[in-house]
Amino acid sequence: MRRTKAAIFAAAALLASAAWAASPIEQLNERFAKLALPGSVSIAAISQEARGGLTFSVSATGNEGLQPDATFRVASNTKTFVAATVLRLWEDGKVKLDASIRDYVDPAYLAALDKDGYDTAHITVRHLLTHTGGIADHTHSKQFEQLLATHPETAWTRDSTMDALVRWTDPVGKPGEKFYYSDDGYCLLGNIIERLTGKPLARAVHEILGYEKLGLKSTYWETQEPAAPQAGPRAHQLFDDGRDTYGWNPSLDMYGGGGIVADPRDLAWFLYALFDGKVFKHPETLQLMLSKEGIPADSPYRMGIFEYEANGVKAYWHSGFWGTAAFYVPSQHRAYAFAVTRRNAYKPAFEQMKAYISDN
Repeated sequence: MRRTKAAIFAAAALLASAAWAASPIEQLNERFAKLALPGSVSIAAISQEARGGLTFSVSATGNEGLQPDATFRVASNTKTFVAATVLRLWEDGKVKLDASIRDYVDPAYLAALDKDGYDTAHITVRHLLTHTGGIADHTHSKQFEQLLATHPETAWTRDSTMDALVRWTDPVGKPGEKFYYSDDGYCLLGNIIERLTGKPLARAVHEILGYEKLGLKSTYWETQEPAAPQAGPRAHQLFDDGRDTYGWNPSLDMYGGGGIVADPRDLAWFLYALFDGKVFKHPETLQLMLSKEGIPADSPYRMGIFEYEANGVKAYWHSGFWGTAAFYVPSQHRAYAFAVTRRNAYKPAFEQMKAYISDN
C-alpha cells in the first residue's frame, strides 16, 4: 500500500512539474532578456507535444515597440524555399539534379559565365543547391559594399546581378571542389525555376510550395506579389552602422538568394512543415535534401539548409543577412526562429538560440 501511495505521489509530482514547467517561448524570453540585446527581437517556437498536439508561440521583446506580428525581410532564409521548390520540380521529373546547368539556364547568362572562366558544362543543379559550383558572390565584393554604403536605393535586376558577378568577381573553384556560399548561384536557380514553370519566381514558389496549404500566414515575395493578407507591418531593420534599411531597394536581394518577407512564426512553421512531410510528395526527397552525397566532406551546407551538431544535438538551420534565423531540431521535434531589429544583435542572439537548443 505504501508503495502504491508513493507511486501515486511521484506521478502527481511529475504531472505538477510538467504543468508548471516554463514553455519554450518563456524560457527563450528569459534567456534573451538576460542578453540585453540592442533593439528588439521577435521569437517563435513550435513543438510537438507528447499527446500528439502542436504548440505554437511567439513573442517580441525589446525597447523599440516591436509587435509580435511584425514581418521582416528574411534575405537568405529565402534559399530554403527556393531549394524546396527545385526539389518539388525534381519530384515531378522537370529537372535533373546532376544535369549541367547548360540544360536550364538562360543562354545569355551561360555565355557571360563562360567568358568569365566558369566551366558551365560541368556545373550541375546540385552544385548550385549546395553552393559547390565554384561560383563567386558579387555581394562579397568591394564594389557592392561601396554601392550599398552610398546608393542603397539602386534598383537591381537579375541581369544586373549577373553582370556584377562576372565584372566584379572571378570563379572561386572548380565544380564540386569546395563549398563557397553564393547568392548568385541561387539567383541562377531562380532563373531555372522561371524557365521551367513559365512563371515569375515569386508566383512559382508560392504555388508549388502552397503557402496556404502549409499554413503560412505572413509570407510573400516583396514587390513581386501582394503582401500576405495576415502579414503584420514590416519592421525597421537597422544595419551595423545604425542606418535604417527600411527604405533600401529590396531588389538588391530579390532573385533567388533572397526576396521573401515573413515573420518568425512562418519561418519556424515552414521548417516544421518541411520536416513533418508536408512540403514534398515523398519522404525520400527530404532525405535527399539533407544528404551529404556529392558534397565536400567539410561543407556545413546541404540543399538550401545548413546542418550543425553541438553537444550531441543535431539541428538544421538557415539565416538571413539582416538578422533572421530559423532552426529545426529533429530529436526535439521543435522548430524555432528569431528576427532582430538591429543587425549587430544577430550574433549573440544566434549563439543564445544554439545554447538553448543544446540544453534542451
